[in-house]
Amino acid sequence: MATVVVQTQIKGAIEVDEENIIEFIEPLLGFEKNIRYIIFQTEEGPVYWLQSLDDVGVSFCLLSPFSAGLDPDYEISGKDAKDIAAEKTEDIAVYTVLILDNDPSKVRTNLRAPILICSQSNKAKQVVFNNGNLPVQYYLRQEEQSKEDG
Repeated sequence: MATVVVQTQIKGAIEVDEENIIEFIEPLLGFEKNIRYIIFQTEEGPVYWLQSLDDVGVSFCLLSPFSAGLDPDYEISGKDAKDIAAEKTEDIAVYTVLILDNDPSKVRTNLRAPILICSQSNKAKQVVFNNGNLPVQYYLRQEEQSKEDG
């Protein structure tokens, strides 16, 4: 199994198996030249990093919403699953882009436009749902507050 060394913004150079390189079938909006990425963690938990292999200056913080205790009502279409070559829904990992802020009360994620990654094909795409119940800016402090209240 071949490995590649990837420069990351967060951890510097890391070695990854070539088979773990993720390829977006359509580039993320505004990042048309960035198709190949890796996903990694700096510590245990629901937070991940999506690092471009095409531009070391492009990386995104991701949240695994289900691992974080969120339960967004995602209905992944057969077309979306087929686009990333997923044969079963269990093959699809779902992430949302996490917006970090020095003020913890402003840390938020976009629940309306998750990133889908097929664990079998390593193909990925971002989908945008027309569900008004899925906020574009979901503040994570809301979740903490509702757990404390409940």
